[in-house]
Amino acid sequence: MVTEFISVDGIAEVEKLPGVTWNDEMQKFKDDELADSGAMLLGRTTYQIFAGSWPKETGEFADRFNALPKYVASTSLTLRGSLPRLMRSSSQPPGGRF
Repeated sequence: MVTEFISVDGIAEVEKLPGVTWNDEMQKFKDDELADSGAMLLGRTTYQIFAGSWPKETGEFADRFNALPKYVASTSLTLRGSLPRLMRSSSQPPGGRF
């Protein structure tokens, strides 16, 4: 499953996120999505944004979000992990979907 915050003109920038209109329907979607996830597959920029903000968050959603394994697809950021093996096996991460 892939979800993105992206503008009509195809731009996805963190600066545009404050303009996102959040409502009950979006919250339910994100709650359900998170409940069905066993890991997160992120690009380098998104990972760095998340790593700078999410560890400070609290609450049930933040606790689940922070507990999920995060796999980062990047050619410029060196992290340890098993993403290549997991992707080659075409398997799902433990506990749900990416």
